[in-house]
Amino acid sequence: MVDKNGYLCNNCGLKWYSPEKEYNKCPDCESEDISKVITEDEIQNPKAQAGLGRRRGQGRRGMGAGPPRACKCPNCGYETEKTPGVPCRNTKCPECSTLLCGID
Repeated sequence: MVDKNGYLCNNCGLKWYSPEKEYNKCPDCESEDISKVITEDEIQNPKAQAGLGRRRGQGRRGMGAGPPRACKCPNCGYETEKTPGVPCRNTKCPECSTLLCGID
């Protein structure tokens, strides 16, 4: 099953599915570095594609390089250390209330 509207942000790691709308940037961090996701199942189970011979983590940012070391606001530039176990995209900037993005 190929799903034409599943996406992965290569910048912040967000995965989302939208049957009605085509996206050309991430709704979370607004990065234009996004990829189409193969199936809707991969969004619900990110490890579903690991056994299909696909290589992950080829040195590209956000592709298996581990968690980011810091979080940054794409709006005002505020930076803070990443809290282990808490995705940057779930944290709001204390200065402007924009959701943060992970940075290395």
